[in-house]
Amino acid sequence: MMKKMSLWMLTAILTCGLGMTLTSCSDSDDKDSGKETVNPATDEDGYTIEVEAGLTLPENEFKTKVPATTDFDQNIVNALKAIDKVTDVKPYKLVHVFNPYTDQFFSKTAYFFNYKQDIDHNDPSKGWFKQQCVLTVAGKDRPTVLLTEGYALGSAQDYKNRLDSIFEPTLVGVLDANCLQVEHRYFGWSLPEGFTNKWNYLTATQNSADLHTIVTAIKKSGIVGQGKWLSTGVSKPGMTSAYYAYEYPGEMDAYVPFCAPFLLSQNEPGSYNHILSADALGSRLEKVKAAFRAYCGNKTLQSETVKLYKKEYPEDSNYDDESVRMYLLEILFDSHWKRMSYVHYSLWESLVPKEGDSADKFLIFILSNDRTRYKGEYDIDYQRRQDYVDDLEPVTDIFNDTTEGLNRASGITNSRMDPFQAHTFIELGSVAVTLGWVDDLLSEKEKTRLTSSASPESEGFTYDNGKYIRKVLDGIKQSSCNMMFVYGMQDPWTGNRIPDDKLGKNCQILYIENGIHNDAIDTWNASERNQLFQWLAGLGFDM
Repeated sequence: MMKKMSLWMLTAILTCGLGMTLTSCSDSDDKDSGKETVNPATDEDGYTIEVEAGLTLPENEFKTKVPATTDFDQNIVNALKAIDKVTDVKPYKLVHVFNPYTDQFFSKTAYFFNYKQDIDHNDPSKGWFKQQCVLTVAGKDRPTVLLTEGYALGSAQDYKNRLDSIFEPTLVGVLDANCLQVEHRYFGWSLPEGFTNKWNYLTATQNSADLHTIVTAIKKSGIVGQGKWLSTGVSKPGMTSAYYAYEYPGEMDAYVPFCAPFLLSQNEPGSYNHILSADALGSRLEKVKAAFRAYCGNKTLQSETVKLYKKEYPEDSNYDDESVRMYLLEILFDSHWKRMSYVHYSLWESLVPKEGDSADKFLIFILSNDRTRYKGEYDIDYQRRQDYVDDLEPVTDIFNDTTEGLNRASGITNSRMDPFQAHTFIELGSVAVTLGWVDDLLSEKEKTRLTSSASPESEGFTYDNGKYIRKVLDGIKQSSCNMMFVYGMQDPWTGNRIPDDKLGKNCQILYIENGIHNDAIDTWNASERNQLFQWLAGLGFDM
């Protein structure tokens, strides 16, 4: 049974992501990584690709493998080319668009362009870099949805910049809207300081200024913008939308951040506290807690799972039993976080073991996470779930990748640091693992292993101690922006939701009873959908 189930179950997320990035025309004299750089090429705009020594720039598959299309509106292309600082306009087919109301994927014409963005909005003399944008057009008079991306556009899974497979926010289909997607600086191929480990201009303030300049240019172009404007995003893109609202209040008619956490330190406990609380799954969570306690308190059971794991994955059989045991403890907590974030409890409840169950069942529970294909899950729902996961962080089958052995799922990359990790070290903060379920069952060594993480100081960063996030929260409280924060009650990140006392006069929170870490509006109940739709209609959006 174990062998059969592992074929469709056993995958895990590699949390040390790589953002694949093209670089800048930069003459910055700020501090850098101390490593020499090489400049392998310049393009027709004199744009220099700066690559840190020892790193390899990946292939840009959008340039080499995604063809331009002949099915496009020449007026839109002309209008984009007429915008100052817009370059590299390319119409192509977006082939992975999902309509949740017909449960179908379809294609549509998209317009790629680069925007020559200031490296430092406080000092334009520092130079410029190319920032990737994608626009789809439903009509000049239709609403426009701005995806305030917090990561790279395109597939984060293989770093290849396959912009033909990006997906649009659900609100685009709901509103029959235009959609403007802007890649976050330092991610993807939008890098102010090259494919390097330099992060001098990685701040939410700088990125919000990026959004402001691009939105202003698109509005003036007349391509879209005559209808209402709304910004949105899920998770870090949702956070980015909130920062944008704080930095440029009123630039959008509405802001709808989904699942946006606000972390005030490098060890915020709120997210883990939420997945321990009755707010998440109610009494059903007791079954999960019991499974954790049954495993963490039974060394004999742990030894049995180690033996079974080594049998199933002989490529790891050279590791000693203690290393594998500690590894499986880490995966137990990691997998549960990811299940709670992305998979409805109803799909994995039957996998939760109880005391006395076999090691086989416990190992299945430990290893099944957000990449698992669960029994009873519709194809369309699984595919969409994987789209959300792919967008957040790179994915690999770590059980078939022995390059780094049992340490391959932890730590920071030895080459280019994950830009998300860098941003958390600078100003966004991070969460702390809470062991309240099993604290009395773990040794000090196990507790240290499960809660240890890299610190900003150890990686050469100076954290602002939550200063920026506090400014954002205070600013939103004083703001008149029309904002609806949406949180799922199963989602761990809801534990770090915006505090009620920080909501401005035109802000509100919508809680989705069975919601997880996405913007899948079509899965909500009628009452939940109507609350959002009526709010948008009240702001003048054509529903």
